[in-house]
Amino acid sequence: MSLDDVAQAIRECTDLYGLTLSDRNPANFMKDLLRGANASSNWPASVAAKRYTAVQRTGDGECFEFIPYRFGQVEPFLDAFGVRQDAPRYPVQSISIPLVSKSLGRSDETWQVQTAINLRVVETHFAVAAAFPLLELAHLQMGIKLRSTEIDALFLGKAGDPQRPESVLVTCEAKQAKDPLIQSQIINQVRAAFAEAKVDTVVPIGLRTIRGVGFYLTEFAAVKRAEASALEELTLASDAIYVLHPPVKGI
Repeated sequence: MSLDDVAQAIRECTDLYGLTLSDRNPANFMKDLLRGANASSNWPASVAAKRYTAVQRTGDGECFEFIPYRFGQVEPFLDAFGVRQDAPRYPVQSISIPLVSKSLGRSDETWQVQTAINLRVVETHFAVAAAFPLLELAHLQMGIKLRSTEIDALFLGKAGDPQRPESVLVTCEAKQAKDPLIQSQIINQVRAAFAEAKVDTVVPIGLRTIRGVGFYLTEFAAVKRAEASALEELTLASDAIYVLHPPVKGI
């Protein structure tokens, strides 16, 4: 479905049902639908009955695409990587964040990613709990808006022989506690990373908040450049809960 298709449908629903929906930003249609825990219940029952879900598409005027359920899928939008409460837990200090910054903490992805970067949560994960071994990891940039996707945080790692290390990109998708990780978004980030940089390996991760606790970090199996175009499903390689001491407002 194109952006024009979605905008037209919004206008038709507004006229038909007397709604006040805006048609100015159809690009956010799927993002808004998938936000929160009610994505499956908000999906039309008639479409679900035909065993179809959807994935977001970007670029060239596209908005989303209907796709059939995978084998064994029972609802349109599964939270396949929900917080695993029995995952290993590691303490992380937050006393280094100034009190004035903590007082401005908000429940949004920007504050979430900023806090994780300031406290080196991702670096801690690859030091103590990662499946993919790294020699070095450095944060490059946050909030990278690309043509086909947005990467919430991007890191550059070094792996292999310390004398001749290989460069590895780590892409990070951040979600608030109530929002599920969407596989298609993370896969798009992997492909975009390969398009933007000359590396042969990308390690995708997800970062979800656990309110009043800290972060749940999911590390997915590393992807090689030759595999990226055919990648359809992520494999969980490692996960851990990072408990902030003391707690941080908004996290």
